[in-house]
Amino acid sequence: MKRLYIPFVLAAGIVTAGMMSTGCSKSFLEKPKGGDITVDTIFHTQKQANYAVADMYDWCVPTGFVLNSSGDSREDVLTDQVHLLLPGAQWVAQNLNFNYYIAGGMAPTYSIDRGPVTQRGNTAAVAFTNWYKAIRKANLVLKNIDKVTDATSDWIADVKGQALFCRVMAHYSAFRLYGGVPIVSQVLSGDSKIDIPRASIQSLVDSLVSWCDAAATLLPATRVSSDYGRITSLAALALKSRILLYAASPLYNTPADMKGAISAARYNDARDSVLCYPSYDKTRWKRAADAAKAVIDAASSAGVSLYNTGKPTTTVKTDNYAGLADYEAVCNNVWGTAGTYGNPEMILVNTYNQNDPNRDGWADWGRYNTSKVRQMGWGAKNNVPIEFLQKYEKRDGTTWVATASGNDFKTYFEGLNLDPRAYQCLAYAGQWYNSGKTFLPYYKASADGAYQKGSLVDDTNAGDNTGSAVESSKFVARVDNNNDNHFAWPVFRLAEFYLSYAEALNEFQGPSAESFQYLNAIRQRAGMPDKTAAMLPDVATFRAAVQNERSIELAFEDHRYNDLHRWLTAHIVLNTTLHGFAVTASTNGTTPKPTNPFLNWNTISYGSRTFPVKYYYVPFPYAEISLRYLGGEGWDGQNPGW
Repeated sequence: MKRLYIPFVLAAGIVTAGMMSTGCSKSFLEKPKGGDITVDTIFHTQKQANYAVADMYDWCVPTGFVLNSSGDSREDVLTDQVHLLLPGAQWVAQNLNFNYYIAGGMAPTYSIDRGPVTQRGNTAAVAFTNWYKAIRKANLVLKNIDKVTDATSDWIADVKGQALFCRVMAHYSAFRLYGGVPIVSQVLSGDSKIDIPRASIQSLVDSLVSWCDAAATLLPATRVSSDYGRITSLAALALKSRILLYAASPLYNTPADMKGAISAARYNDARDSVLCYPSYDKTRWKRAADAAKAVIDAASSAGVSLYNTGKPTTTVKTDNYAGLADYEAVCNNVWGTAGTYGNPEMILVNTYNQNDPNRDGWADWGRYNTSKVRQMGWGAKNNVPIEFLQKYEKRDGTTWVATASGNDFKTYFEGLNLDPRAYQCLAYAGQWYNSGKTFLPYYKASADGAYQKGSLVDDTNAGDNTGSAVESSKFVARVDNNNDNHFAWPVFRLAEFYLSYAEALNEFQGPSAESFQYLNAIRQRAGMPDKTAAMLPDVATFRAAVQNERSIELAFEDHRYNDLHRWLTAHIVLNTTLHGFAVTASTNGTTPKPTNPFLNWNTISYGSRTFPVKYYYVPFPYAEISLRYLGGEGWDGQNPGW
C-alpha cells in the first residue's frame, strides 16, 4: 500500500520552517515574516507543491493510533470504554491529562485537547493554536495552488477540493471540543492586530457545510490504488454528514427538557450562540438524515459498500486473514482472503500506522501504549470496564449482568455467548489469541504457589497485580505474524452513516421501516438478530437501541467521547464508579496441575470518576484568552465555568 505521508527530503526544511510554521509571538493567526518567497518556491512545480499537500494531510487528517510519544494514549481512556490504572499508568495519557480529567480536574492548563496528530503529547496552550496552524496549511494551498506552472487544471481543481476538506476537518476538530471557534478562510497577514472572535454555532456549521459541498464538486469519486488514503468526493459528503449529525444533537440543538441538565455549561444569555442554537429545531435532524443518506446513496458509485461476506464469527485458532470474521476484517482493513489492503467499507483512512518506517521517533510506543497483549509484557493495559462490556448483548439479543465471582473465567466469558464483535475486539484472560502468544496470561499468581503471575497481570510500571482480565485489542496485530502494517485508521467507514441515518431519521419522524432497515443491516453483518417495531415502539426506545449499537459497532474508534457529549449523556455515564474483572490462577484441586490454570475471578473497583457539567466544552488556553480576541465587549470568550 502506497502511503500519502511521503517523507520530507530536500524540501522538508523549506516547507516546515519557511512556509508552514507560524512562529508567532502575538497570536496563532499571524503570518510569519518572509513566507512569500518560500511559498513561491514551493508552488512553482507540481512536484514541489506535492510536499505542501502531503504536509497539509499530515496536520489535518486525523488518526486515533498511538504514535511516537511515550505519553500518548487512545482517546477512549476519557470514556467508559478504556480505563488506565493509576498511579502507575498516569504518564501514559499525558497527552490527554487523563489523571486530572477523570478526577474532575481538567483546567485551561490541563486540557484534553491534544491538537493535530503531529503535535500529540503537547500541552493545551500549544494544542489549540495548532488547529489553526493546520487551517493555515490548507489555506496556503488554496491560495497558491494556481501558481503551479506544470499542472493540469484538473489536478489543480482536485488539490483545491482536498484543501477545502482539510480546512473543514481542522475547524471541525476544534469545534467538537470548544463549540464555536473563529472561522478562518484565508491566509491572514500578521502586519496588524488580528481580531477574529468566536463564531456562532449556526454560522460555523453553515460555513463548514458549504465548504464540504464545494469540495465534493471538485473531488473525484474514486482514486487509483496508488492514491489510497487521498480524499474523495464521498469523504467530503461524509464529513458534512458528521457535522450535521452533531449539529442536530442535544448539545447544540437542545430540547427544552434537556436545558436544565446543561445550564451549568452555558452562559444563559446571548453569548450562548457560540455554544448552541438559540432554540431547538426538529428539522435539523431531517437535514442530518438527508446528509447521511447522501453518503449511502453515493457509496456504490464510489466503490464503497458494507463489508459483508456472511462470515460473522472468526474461525477459532487461525492466524490468517481467511479466518477473520467480517467485523474483524474491517478493523484489519483487508479485503478478501488474500490479505490485500483497502476493504470496500472504508471511505477515508489515515494510512500513517503504528509501524510506519517514515515516522520519526521510536515506533514501539504505539505498540506499548495501545495494549499489553501486543508485546505480551511491558506496556499500558487498556482495561475495558464491565459497565461498557455489558453493552454487548448476548448472541440472542438479550442483555446480561456480570456475575460477581466464579472459578473459570474463560469458560464463563466465552459461555456468555456475546455479540461476536466483543470477541473480535477484546482480549481476555485465558483466550487463545494466536499460535505465537497462545493463551493470554492476565492472571495473578495462585495462592499456593503453583502458578506465578502472568506476564499481562500488571499495568505499566504499576506493579499493581490487579489481574484485570479484559483489554481492548482492536487495532492490535493478531494475524499475519503480528503484522502492524495492515492497519489504517478509519476516518470514515460506511457503517457509521448507516447508524447516523437511522438515528437522525428516528429523531425526526420516529421509528420507521427505513430506520430499522439500516440499524439491522449493521446487526446482521455482526451476526446479531434484528430489532423489531414491537421491541422499539417509540422514539425513546429506538434512540436507546441505536445509541447502544453505535457504541458497539464504532467501539475504540474515537467516537465514544463525541457521542456521549453530543447526546448530553456524558454527565450521567461518566459520573460513576467503573469496575473490572480480576482473575487469579488456581489448580482448583486438579492434579497434576493443568498447563493453563483455572482462572478464579471476582469484580473489582477501578475507582470513581467525576464529570463536571462544564466539561461539555473544553476550556481555551489562558494564552489565547489573554489576547481578548475570542469574545467581545466585556467578554474574554472563555467557555462557561472555566
